[in-house]
Amino acid sequence: MADAEGLDYKDVAAIVRGALCFGRLRFHPKALMFKSQATGKIDQFGSADICETHWMRASRGYQLVVITNSNAVTKFVGLEEKNKDQIKRFIRDYYDATFIEKEPFVKGWNWGSVDFAGPLMVFHNDGKPLFEVPLPDVSTATVNKNEVTVEFHQDDDTDMSLVEMRFYVPNTTNDADDIPADNFHKSVMKYADVIKATGDVIVKFEQVLLQTPRGRYDVDMYPSFLRLHGKSYDYKIPYTTMIRMFLLPHNDQRSVYFVISTDPPIRQGQTRYPHLVIQFIKDDWSDLTLELDEETIATKYEGKLQKEMAGPTYETFSKVMKFVVGQKIFVPGNFVSSSGSQAIACSHKANSGFLYPLEKGFMYVVKPPVHIRFDEVSSVNFSRVASGVGQSRSFDLEIETNTGANYIFASIEKKEYSKLFDFLKSKKIRIQNTKGGDETFADDFGDGHSASDNEMPDHYLEKMKKEGEERDSEDSDESEDEDFVAGETPDTSPSSSSESEEGEEGEKKKKKKVLKETEVGKQRERKSSPKARKEPAGKKTKAQRKAERDPNKPKKPPTAYFLWLGVNRANIKDKNPGITVTEIAKKAGEMWRNLDADEKQEFEDKANKMKEEYNAAIIEYNKTAAQNPRPVPSPKAKSTSSAKPSSKSSSSTYKSKEIINTDDDLSTDSDEEKPLKPKSSPPPKPAPKEDKKRKREEPASSSKRDGSDSSDDSDVPPPEDSGSSSGGRSPPPKRSMRSKGAPVTAPADLPDDTFGDEEFTDGEAPKSSSSSGESD
Repeated sequence: MADAEGLDYKDVAAIVRGALCFGRLRFHPKALMFKSQATGKIDQFGSADICETHWMRASRGYQLVVITNSNAVTKFVGLEEKNKDQIKRFIRDYYDATFIEKEPFVKGWNWGSVDFAGPLMVFHNDGKPLFEVPLPDVSTATVNKNEVTVEFHQDDDTDMSLVEMRFYVPNTTNDADDIPADNFHKSVMKYADVIKATGDVIVKFEQVLLQTPRGRYDVDMYPSFLRLHGKSYDYKIPYTTMIRMFLLPHNDQRSVYFVISTDPPIRQGQTRYPHLVIQFIKDDWSDLTLELDEETIATKYEGKLQKEMAGPTYETFSKVMKFVVGQKIFVPGNFVSSSGSQAIACSHKANSGFLYPLEKGFMYVVKPPVHIRFDEVSSVNFSRVASGVGQSRSFDLEIETNTGANYIFASIEKKEYSKLFDFLKSKKIRIQNTKGGDETFADDFGDGHSASDNEMPDHYLEKMKKEGEERDSEDSDESEDEDFVAGETPDTSPSSSSESEEGEEGEKKKKKKVLKETEVGKQRERKSSPKARKEPAGKKTKAQRKAERDPNKPKKPPTAYFLWLGVNRANIKDKNPGITVTEIAKKAGEMWRNLDADEKQEFEDKANKMKEEYNAAIIEYNKTAAQNPRPVPSPKAKSTSSAKPSSKSSSSTYKSKEIINTDDDLSTDSDEEKPLKPKSSPPPKPAPKEDKKRKREEPASSSKRDGSDSSDDSDVPPPEDSGSSSGGRSPPPKRSMRSKGAPVTAPADLPDDTFGDEEFTDGEAPKSSSSSGESD
């Protein structure tokens, strides 16, 4: 693409040591520039530095070979044939270089002639090139008689790369001093990129602490490379592979990180280290003497270095690296955290470290070091930690790049949110919240910042939440169970002045006796009414609550999503056999989010129409309900003669048989209005164990008890019919409950059914209607 300032081509790849490095190629009148998409590194070739260019057909369209005056060879592939005239005209007008068009030899022969055109080895046949080898990609070359072996630098970013090539050079002369194979080897090694540890060390730093790779190393600075010498490993890092350097202060203000980014990264076995992290203590001091003469300092380093240097170790190291490598050193910009530092404490991949928001990207140290440029960031998401369990004290920062890579920096303190949000907003980085709702996130942080609205709601999840809230509200409206509580008995005995003067001892005895009676009552209740325990009175069942709902009340209309789901549910099942209900909901939600706006509008119009009809119907229903209120059904009263009373009646009106009250209101209304139903005799029960006192009060012979009306105890009610008892044995006589006050006795005319069925003790048979002696 051409513009007023030059030519610009995207999706062009530079061949770097056999690997394709995609990026953007730009022809400017003053320079030729290429920006790598992976590393962001910009390679510039000045218009005066370019001496020759080659245009030739390649496997990926057409390639452009650029050769500079410093013998650097760079290949760019991915260009189109229509770009040839534009590039040729531009190079002719602005660059002092030749433009040569070449046609490759395509017969596939493996013999021919070799020409060394500076740093480029061209293997050709019949005047046409078969292939070209940039000699700077050669790591070493060896010669053995007439055979020359050429080895190449390896690139870890490629799955397959060229390792070596072997050339057979025939000996066509008889001169022992002029061997063609040796001449070939010398020509290759002249421009080969071979690292040789020759020359003097400029400066040496001993026992420097490296966080990545971990350990202490002696750092030797040579004119062309950096050497790390450790106990187990040694590394030689050419300065040409260093693309960035950072100087980052630690949060404790006592140490400093010096980070070196390399491309290609250094290797230790199968582990790759794209970043070297060196840690210095601020208080460490160094006095250095550079092994450079004054002339070299003045010419090569332009007088920016001094032969004698003194100062903090991190400052002297940074200064020497800056001018020896020839790269800028990046430091934190204007960002300041809530604690006043220039870094944010967080964790990445279960390791804690520090995130530095820089002017052009993020840098994370310590392990593993990560550098993210702003121009490769697609979006930034804020997500909560442990959402749904109270308010979270921290949050996560998720960064997504244009290539689809995600970086999560977790456990960032909540107070850093506003600072980080303002910083990202100032850099014009797209911020969107993670799936989970913008309102929840904004409310949690007390912020007015809202995230992107691109996320569609999860309708299935919203429906489940709504049903849960309705269920909870229904349960909260129901009355609590009126269960029998130990220690709370009905007040059956009249109050008297003597009882109030008893004191603590009498109260303790009374409470103890009441507790014993309530335990006996509970046991009888369990035996007599097992269903009452399962369904306590006052607790409405689901069927009862459903029965109380008005069937005439209009139902709420479905949303547009559920209208669409009703039409497409069967289709989803057919296309995905064996799919579960949950998977159907997920699949339907995804399809609804990706649905076209026109198709959505159809269902939204239907939903809006149904919503309007519902609103009109509910208004009319409310008016009718206000004029004619619906009667609430009252629970049916149960007779006291029922064989299985409810737990509510048994717990709230229960009175022990041993407590006889003179109140006349013990009989319920149901006892007066409904006749007692005849009851069948239960199976015989064993006689209870009676204490010695009861035995003394009983007559000596059982025959005297059966059917005898002459009893000395006036408290004993009329005896039961012997025919209704099991085994011909009547129940024992009732004892009177005497307190220290006035005696409490039962009147002689007390009806037999006063206490109902609950008043029978173990061993008694229930009364039959014929033995009551009363008729309704």
